[in-house]
Amino acid sequence: MPEAITSFNKTISPDDPIYKPEMNRYWLYLAAGCPYASRVLITRALKGLHPVIGVSFTHWMLGDDGWKFLTADPKKMGENAFRVDGGIAGFSNDTSYRIGDIKDDSSRLFIDGSFDPHYGVKSVKELYMMSNSKYTGSFSVPILWDLKTKTIVNNDSGEIIRILNSSFNEFINPNVKERNIDLAPPHLIPELNNYNNWLGPNINYGVYKVGLAKSQSEFENETISFFDSLDKVERKLEYRFDLLKESYSDETEILKRFFLHANHITDSDIRLFTTMIRFDSIYSYHFTCNYKLIRTDYPFIYKWLQNLYWNHPAFRDTTNFDHIKLFYTRSNKLCNPLRLTPLGPKEDIPKL
Repeated sequence: MPEAITSFNKTISPDDPIYKPEMNRYWLYLAAGCPYASRVLITRALKGLHPVIGVSFTHWMLGDDGWKFLTADPKKMGENAFRVDGGIAGFSNDTSYRIGDIKDDSSRLFIDGSFDPHYGVKSVKELYMMSNSKYTGSFSVPILWDLKTKTIVNNDSGEIIRILNSSFNEFINPNVKERNIDLAPPHLIPELNNYNNWLGPNINYGVYKVGLAKSQSEFENETISFFDSLDKVERKLEYRFDLLKESYSDETEILKRFFLHANHITDSDIRLFTTMIRFDSIYSYHFTCNYKLIRTDYPFIYKWLQNLYWNHPAFRDTTNFDHIKLFYTRSNKLCNPLRLTPLGPKEDIPKL
C-alpha cells in the first residue's frame, strides 16, 4: 500500500536506488503562466536538456478542478515536446495585442497548451493519483515525472532546478556550451541557499501577499514590506554593477557578467527573473502592486532583467506573456472579479 504523503522530494542520481539518469526516461509537466514552473523550463533550456527531457504544458486556465491538459492524438506531439518551447506558439512574443476574445475553454493545440502523450491523462491531479493514491498535497506544477516507474520524482521547483543542473550533464551534446554551465557551484551553495531562502517569502511570494491582502491596512503593510525587499535587490545589483565597472569600461563586457552572485547565471537569477518578468505586465495590475514599477523606478533590476531576456535566449524563448496574463486574470477571481486582461504595457519588456 502507498504511504500517505504531501510532497515528492526524490532526486535523480547514479547512486539513487530507483531514479537514475537516463536519456528520455523523464518528463516535465508544466504550466507556462506559473512562475514556479517557468523556473524549470528556463533551467532545461539553459542546460541544453530539451533533447533529453520532454515537456507537456497544461492549459493556461487554472480552474476550480485544477490544471487541465488538452486532448489530442499522441502522434501529433512529434518532436514538439523536445523543443525549448515545447512546441507552444507565443513564446518570445513581447509586444502586447488583443486577447480578450479568447474563451476560457479555448483548446487550440500548441497555443493554449499541449497534452500528455504517454497516458492520455486530462488533468495534473490524475498524475498525482497515478503516482500515489494517498497523496494529500496540492495538485501543483512543476512535476518531474519518471516514465519507467510511472511516478513523480519531485514537485518542488527549487529542487528540480538543482536536479536538472547536475544530473544529466553526460547526455548534453559536448559541443554546446550549456554543458559547462553550473547554476549552483559547490562553493556558492551556502550563499545561494541563504539568498533563495530570503527571496522566496519576500519577493517570489511577497507579491502574492500584496495581491491577496484581506484589508486595506494589510494591503498597505504588505506593499511597503515588498518594496522594501525590492529595494534591497536593487542595491545588491547596483553594487554588482559598480564592482564590474572597476574592471570593465565597456557595458557590453559588464553585462556578460552582470548577475546576482557571480560572473555567470545562478539559480538565484532564475528564481528572481520569473517574478520580475511578470511584474510590470501583470503583477502591477492584477495584484494592485503599483507603488513602483521595474522599468521606471529600479534601473539596475531593469537592466539585469533586460540583459537576461534579450541576451540569453533561454529566458526569452521560455517566456509566454499570453499564458502569463491569461493565467492570472482568468484564474484568480478574487483579485479581478471581472477577469479583465490588461492590453498593456505596449512592450512587455523593451529591448536593452
